Amino acid sequence: MVRTGSSALIPILLPPAVMLLARIVFQGILFPTELSGDEAQYWDWSRHLQLSYYTKGPLVAWLIAASTSLFGNTELSIRIGSYLAHAIAGIAVGFLGLQISDGSRRITWITAIGFQCVFAYQIAGSLMTVDMTMVAGWSIATSAAVSMLQRSHDGRSIQAPLTLCGLALGIAFLAKYTALLGLLGILIGLWPMRKKLFESRGVRAGLMCGSLLFLASLAPVFIWNFERGWPTIQHLVGHLEFARVDTDLRTWTGFQIRWPLTYLLQIFTVAGPLLTIAMILGIRQYWRDPRLRENNALRISLWSALPVLFFYLLISLKTQTEGNWAVAAYASLVPFAAIWLDRHLGLFSGLWVWRLMLIRSSLTLLLILTFPYCGPLLQRGLQKLDISVTVPVHRVIGHRQFADEVRQRAIEAIGPAGNTAPIVCNYYDLTALLAYSLPEQPTVYCASVALGSGRSAYDDFEETRFPQSRLFDVDLILVGSDEQHWRKSLDFSRLDPLGIAIQRGRTRSIFHGKLRSPSNDEEH
Repeated sequence: MVRTGSSALIPILLPPAVMLLARIVFQGILFPTELSGDEAQYWDWSRHLQLSYYTKGPLVAWLIAASTSLFGNTELSIRIGSYLAHAIAGIAVGFLGLQISDGSRRITWITAIGFQCVFAYQIAGSLMTVDMTMVAGWSIATSAAVSMLQRSHDGRSIQAPLTLCGLALGIAFLAKYTALLGLLGILIGLWPMRKKLFESRGVRAGLMCGSLLFLASLAPVFIWNFERGWPTIQHLVGHLEFARVDTDLRTWTGFQIRWPLTYLLQIFTVAGPLLTIAMILGIRQYWRDPRLRENNALRISLWSALPVLFFYLLISLKTQTEGNWAVAAYASLVPFAAIWLDRHLGLFSGLWVWRLMLIRSSLTLLLILTFPYCGPLLQRGLQKLDISVTVPVHRVIGHRQFADEVRQRAIEAIGPAGNTAPIVCNYYDLTALLAYSLPEQPTVYCASVALGSGRSAYDDFEETRFPQSRLFDVDLILVGSDEQHWRKSLDFSRLDPLGIAIQRGRTRSIFHGKLRSPSNDEEH
């Protein structure tokens, strides 16, 4: 039985608590950044609460609605949910380290600190996106599955961890649908022990409660999609479509070798190169050591990660992957890195992997926590060294300045009415950033579908659908795209260029226009 006294809880609770406090103090108070495009989009979703949304589940929007109703529409209140999710995931992974090591304090420390070193989680834990909330639920479910086995072995009831596992996976699904791969992995990991589990105390009540909670979590997404003809399925399938690029030399299958190679490179860089190496060496050690292979907790941890890694490897044979797609896999693999490091810390290789891993993660954390100050300094330093690497400062800095410039151009064009003129953007993240960054946080409209691009959640909100009758024959401020595209896609009675402004490192064209109403066309 794993000991869970106060001394064992210190390495589990201390690293997440320190990081939570650091994020609140540094990112929330001392060095705040503006919202990224995705964060602004989820914030705008929170103003239009639904059972689900076109591309994602509803959890993040619900969390933002709750936090902003309590603390206001500040960046800190919007991000506090992600800060807490990162801390909860860190606690779950630290406890997983305690479980797989049979109470080893050193392995628990290494696991808990190793989680804080995952590069993807350092970023995801600092931004309010779907990734960290999904990882939190996934990690809790993995640890709960291990608890089931340990309780079953000790002759104790497994009702509580089985119920928790179903609830946690349901919460993860409400954040991101990839959580279904976590369910698959955990089931595969538990499969060889199924007979013992089905003979355990509390299994029926736990299965019933866990299943009901999991299905209840799926219900909002399924109801929303059923009522609308399953648009989310169409969106997910759309990720597999080939982008037509005339300069690409492709076979009849559309396969490009750079896709899987890029995916494998993403695995290394997104988790952190040295930590990834330690994970791989830990898995190798697990397969080679018969005693470790008898550790069913390690089996569950490994299988919790494998389906999502393998799934996106298959996807990489079809299309280009993104770095955060397989992000859920790293949490349950951190204990494997801890096992290898624990055995090799007395050796040169293990000691220096650990030291360099801590140095790298400390530097990236320093950059992330003080980004408005360190980010521009780092960019200038890279430019002086003639290194063509872009520090993404523009993603979280400069949006309010851009919004002010758009508003000023509107006032110059149409006078005081420019303060309240409806704004229409060509893309969803630009729409969201302007909606949040303008002082009164107005409704901003998204014209992506009208301009011939893909739909977004803005097309599902009655207030933001474009075009709509109340926007005909009124002064509009159009942001993004070019004049030819606007004229080709929509019928304007007037369209005047107002110049350009810089946003996210790109030039954005600004126009003053009036949509011609259909009634006017009939009269003429």
